[in-house]
Amino acid sequence: MVVGLLSLPTELICHILLHLTPRDLSRCATTCKTIGDVAQNSVDIQYQLELYAQGFTEPHTLDCRDVSRKMCSLKKLTSLWRSDFHLNTVCEEIAPVVNGHLTQSVKCGTWWIWGQDDLLIRDFKTTTKLSHTSPRLDWSSQYQNWWLMSVVIDPLQDLVVAVSLPRSTHVTDTVRYVFSVDFRLASSQLPHPDSACAFLECDESGAADSKVVHLVGMPAICGDRVVVLYYLAMFGSHEASNMSIQVIDWRKGHVTRHPLGERGGVQATFHLVDEQTIVVGSEDRMVLYTLQGFDGSPQRRITYLLPNLKTGHDSWVPIQSSTSSYNVVYATPSFRGAAARADLLPSYVPFLESQIMVLEILPTSWPVIIVIDMVIFSEKVIISETPVEIPWSDWGPKYTWCFPHHPSHRISVFGSKMAYALPRDHIPEPGQRVEALSHRNDFYVHIWDFNKRFIARSKNMRDPDSPDLVIRKPGRLAQSCFDEDMISDNPYIATVCPEPFSTRFFDKFFLEQDRLTLTWLPDSAVHIRVVSPVQMEAGSDPGRH
Repeated sequence: MVVGLLSLPTELICHILLHLTPRDLSRCATTCKTIGDVAQNSVDIQYQLELYAQGFTEPHTLDCRDVSRKMCSLKKLTSLWRSDFHLNTVCEEIAPVVNGHLTQSVKCGTWWIWGQDDLLIRDFKTTTKLSHTSPRLDWSSQYQNWWLMSVVIDPLQDLVVAVSLPRSTHVTDTVRYVFSVDFRLASSQLPHPDSACAFLECDESGAADSKVVHLVGMPAICGDRVVVLYYLAMFGSHEASNMSIQVIDWRKGHVTRHPLGERGGVQATFHLVDEQTIVVGSEDRMVLYTLQGFDGSPQRRITYLLPNLKTGHDSWVPIQSSTSSYNVVYATPSFRGAAARADLLPSYVPFLESQIMVLEILPTSWPVIIVIDMVIFSEKVIISETPVEIPWSDWGPKYTWCFPHHPSHRISVFGSKMAYALPRDHIPEPGQRVEALSHRNDFYVHIWDFNKRFIARSKNMRDPDSPDLVIRKPGRLAQSCFDEDMISDNPYIATVCPEPFSTRFFDKFFLEQDRLTLTWLPDSAVHIRVVSPVQMEAGSDPGRH
C-alpha cells in the first residue's frame, strides 16, 4: 500500500520537512494548506524559516538552547539595525601609533592597524571597558631584505598574514621573487605552529626585473587558502601587465602562481567569495572565477559587464578619499576555517545568497556606489563550463542598487547591511547627491539593509513585534559617470542614528552584526570607539524622515 506524505502523522511530516534545505522548506511550506499548517505550528520549522528570511545560518558553536529561546534571540538580534536607533558605547580607548600611511580593519570584534612596519591589535569582543592587547611587533627588525606592504588578520584562526616586497630586485636565473608571505599567531606574533612553512617566497618565472610589483587590494583569507593578486608595471608608467594570482595553502606551505586575463592597474580590485570562488573587478567588468583543484587554478566562468563610463571620466586620486584606488570593493569577511577562537564567531553567520557587495566607483566626476546582490556569485549561477558574458542590461537592473556618492562618505558592509557615513541626519531622497563630509561639521551613521527576502515578507505580513520599516528605492541618478540612464527600482530598508559624530580626524568605521567600531586618527594616536545599537522608543522623533 502506497502512503502519501499528507496521510502521515503530523509529527512525521514535520520531521521530514526539517531535513529540507531552508530554501526548499520555505517553498514547500506554501504548496498546500496541510503542509502550511504543519510548518506554522512547528516552532522548529518556524525557526528555520526565520533564519532563511533573515539571511543567516546557525554556526556549530551555538549553544543547545531550546528553539523558543533561540527564536527570541534571533529576532532581537536582527531587529537591532532595522529601525532608528541610538548607539551605546561598549568600550573606548586611545592608543599611540606611528604617523604615516596606516591601514586598519576589524573582524569578529578584533581590530588591528599597521603602518611603517608597526602592527597593533586589539580584541574588543568582550563587553568589558578594557580591550585585550596583543603583543606589539616592530616588523622592521625581522627581515632586512623585505618591505612590509600589507597585513591582514583572521582572529578565528589566530592568524596574521603579512605580505612584503623585496627592497631590491631578487632574481635567480629566470625566476624573480615578487613578494614574501609570513604566517604568524595573532595572539603572540610568533610563527604560526600550524603552518608547515611560516615564511614563503613567491616567484614569477620570466618576470622582468625592471618592473615594479603592485599588489591589488589586501591579501584574502578563507579557511586554509590565502590569495594574493598583483600586477607588474614600469615605475611611473600607467601601462600595467595582466594580473597574476598566487594561491597559497598556508597550513601546508604550498603556493602556486596563475595568470589572469584581467588587466592590472588602479581600476583592479577583487573579493574572495569562498575557497573556490573569486570575483575580479576592473574598469568595465566583474569576472567570476572558480579556483579549481588543489593548486587553485582559476577558471573564468561569468563576466558581468558594468555600464560604460562617459568619455573623459578617467581614474583619479581624490584628496578626501581614504583610498587611492579607482574601484573599491566592500564585502563581508569569511568565517570559514578551523576556528582556534570559536568564541569569536558571530551569533549567526550570513550566508552568501543574502549578502551584498558594494562597488565604489571613483571617476573624475559624479562618483557612484553600486550595491550588488551576491546571489549572482553563488554556485547556482554556474550552469556551463563555457565562459559567458552578461551585459549590464541583463543583470544590473535586477540585482543592483545604484546611488550617487562622494569619496568622503565612509562605507562598511556586513551581511545584507551597509553602514554609510553621511553629513545629514535624515535619509536622502531618491537620486539625491549628498554633499561631502566637512572637517568642521559632524556626520551621522546610516544603516541600509538590502535583504530582498525580508523586505518582501515585511510587505506581505505585518509583524506586531517588529517596528515600522522605512522602505526606500534608489530611484533615478540625475547625474552619474555612466553614459546611460541609471534607474534603480529595488527596495531597501533605511535607518539612521540621530546622534552626531565628529568628522575631525575621522578615518573609518566597521560594521559587525551587533556593533560598530569607529576610529579617529589625531596626531600619533588612534581613538577607537565601539558602539552597539539600541532601538529608539516609538514616537521619540516623529516625522524626521
